[in-house]
Amino acid sequence: MKQSFINLHRDADQKEKKGFSEQETAELKSHLGEIEKNIGTKMADQVKTAVDKALEPVSKGIDELKQFRIDSEKAQKEADEKLTELLKKGNRIGVDGNANSFGSEFQKSLEANKEKLFAYKNNRQAVSFEMKAVGNIGANSNISVSGTPAFIPGGALSEPGRKPYEIKHIRDLGLSVRNLPAGMDAYVIRDAGGEGAPTSVAALGAKPQSDRDWVKTIVPITKIAHYYKMPEEYLMDIPWLQSEVTGVGIEELLAVEDSLFLTNTGAGEFKGLNQTFNSTAFSAPGSLATAIEAANNYDVLVAAWTQLRNLKSSPTAVILHPNDYAKMILTKEASTNAYLFGAPNQSIPNLFGAPIVPHTAVTSDKYFLGDFSKVTVGVRAGLSVRFYDQNEDDAIKNMVTVVIEERVTMAADRADRIIYGDFSSDAAALETA
Repeated sequence: MKQSFINLHRDADQKEKKGFSEQETAELKSHLGEIEKNIGTKMADQVKTAVDKALEPVSKGIDELKQFRIDSEKAQKEADEKLTELLKKGNRIGVDGNANSFGSEFQKSLEANKEKLFAYKNNRQAVSFEMKAVGNIGANSNISVSGTPAFIPGGALSEPGRKPYEIKHIRDLGLSVRNLPAGMDAYVIRDAGGEGAPTSVAALGAKPQSDRDWVKTIVPITKIAHYYKMPEEYLMDIPWLQSEVTGVGIEELLAVEDSLFLTNTGAGEFKGLNQTFNSTAFSAPGSLATAIEAANNYDVLVAAWTQLRNLKSSPTAVILHPNDYAKMILTKEASTNAYLFGAPNQSIPNLFGAPIVPHTAVTSDKYFLGDFSKVTVGVRAGLSVRFYDQNEDDAIKNMVTVVIEERVTMAADRADRIIYGDFSSDAAALETA
């Protein structure tokens, strides 16, 4: 009983001592401060993370806006550079003077410059242009719309149908093409004959003396040129315009060049191949004059070939008008009515291996036969296309002047390399009396 009382009293004393001692309390406070510090740091990190996450879309949007501005400024700069390059003086589209690659180099030059044009807006209504001999492209007289436009604009079925031009130009028919250095005359030096000649010499005999004369002849350099005027806006808005104007302008110039190479008689300019300076007129060889029954165009060419061979040269080509070419291949044998050269679709006539080339630059009923490798085209300034915006009032009207030009000359090394003739009169000279 006494023992139980003592235990109960002890339990009561222990209950009275519940809680923490001063030492324990100090330790708990120390740990509590550290816990509060850690909790505060963690909450701060969580708050910062939450704020950063909330601001992330805004920050991303700001970065995208900055990048958009950078990209826009870059695109604008590139557009300005392209337009400046298009309009600056001296912008050239070079054309290789090499006769064998002239056409292909020309196409490459056009293709390389197409990127200068801005993209055409797909919803812009189509407009057709007529290139007039005189007048600015864009004036009312140059623009026409054919047909009734639909409510919804559509795309063009094709780019402009360009006027056909010759597949080959005269300079492509075997002529030699060379560049002429600036500041130097263009000339030919020709053998003018001489006195004396070699001969057999007996022992102790005196050898004969010979001499030789040469003549230097200046050949004028001739400029061939023309220009177009058009609004700057058209070059930006119409993707095919630069290529079309450039292509047509160059072909028109080369068509004039073809005619000048063959028949030029302009004062102060190089002479055409039909002039006595560069060719020899047809003259029926003695054995053929008035000796050919029912002489035709091919008979004339054979007689001209004979004349050239007697002059110690061989032809590389014959150039004539398409009408005379067709007349020749359609020639029939009188008694049998059979084609002289075989069926037209099976046989292409040539003159002892030299090609016979139909070309519209040749006047009908005329022909050129000869060694065209002995004819040289001199190029002082190659064919070029240049864009200007400082001509006349171009700047204040946003007009662009497109200048297409070249400076060339041409001459044969001798006048007896080419035979120039007339089918009608030459056939009459061959016809039997």
